[in-house]
Amino acid sequence: MPPFHVKDHEARSIPLNAHTIDLLTQLQAKAPEGVPCILLDRERYERVRRKWQQLRKEGKPWRTRFMANNILRDFKSHCKRAGIKPTGKLTIHTLRKSAGQNWADYMPMNVVKELMGHSKAETTLEYYNQVDRDHEKKAARVIQKLLESAGETKKTDARMTPEVVSRRNGGVK
Repeated sequence: MPPFHVKDHEARSIPLNAHTIDLLTQLQAKAPEGVPCILLDRERYERVRRKWQQLRKEGKPWRTRFMANNILRDFKSHCKRAGIKPTGKLTIHTLRKSAGQNWADYMPMNVVKELMGHSKAETTLEYYNQVDRDHEKKAARVIQKLLESAGETKKTDARMTPEVVSRRNGGVK
């Protein structure tokens, strides 16, 4: 089997949820016998192996990208069959960008930085912390809730006597 190297030679890991593990297990169960890569069919795997063996025989270097032939074509085909209609440019990097932005919506930026494999938080902030219309709507709801909550507190405090307010604030009027 040809070796697979990540671009910066640093191992990366991403925690997987049970659903993703189940999907990968199903793909592994359906994979052809003797094909160690679940995203390659037998024909593609054999072409990759032959290319690897040929390069070894010629003393030429193996490049991981040789395994990635036609991934974009296949990805676009799968999206089309699934009824996904992209509004912008659709690339494999779109998946990474989407994952990074989704994580940034729910996780601290330092965690997203680690998952994305960035050495600097600035990179993560620049590319995976975009504000969109949904973020603006969510911010408006949070601000409204905070204002309503503050308004209820003031109404309650206004009905209290100065002595009660003083005790509530630890003796400070």
